[in-house]
Amino acid sequence: MKSLNPTLWRTCKMLAGRKRVQLLRQLHDHPGSNVSELGDAVGIKRACASQELRRIQSRGLLKSQRQGRSLIYRLDPDPQVSSAAPLLKAIQTALHTLPARQDMDMCRLANGLAHPRRIAIVQALLESPQSTPALQLSLRMPTPSLLSHLHVLEQSGMIIRRHPDWVLSCPLHPLARTLIHLLRKSM
Repeated sequence: MKSLNPTLWRTCKMLAGRKRVQLLRQLHDHPGSNVSELGDAVGIKRACASQELRRIQSRGLLKSQRQGRSLIYRLDPDPQVSSAAPLLKAIQTALHTLPARQDMDMCRLANGLAHPRRIAIVQALLESPQSTPALQLSLRMPTPSLLSHLHVLEQSGMIIRRHPDWVLSCPLHPLARTLIHLLRKSM
């Protein structure tokens, strides 16, 4: 199994943050907003908004531009981050087609892949359904750790249990489909 660039799990960890997803929604719905406007819209102070926007930008999903004394952010993938364009397209599709009340689905899905061990589990399940002992043996993961990661993946909707095996269950959400596609490509 080819090692996955750590960018994906770190990007998922960033996307698991509720305020960051709310900021993405605001950027989608109100392009050209400045940091203060974005912070006010999601109920956080300017300094916190600035920090959260820099986190999103560090994953290649937006760009900033100075306009006078204001810093304006816009959704725009960084071409140097290979996963940025497909992930941003999936995020924008979700923001465009799904109501705002479903935005937190992105947090739940991203949380499922916000750890390198969970990425390894999903990659193993992409090859074939596997039992807990088979996963433990192939991934050389202690039982308590494996069970904890399986629980998070199950809660995210990325896997389901079909006794005795764990099976990949790709939700229909655009972000989930793109994440699975990126994982397949990395194998």
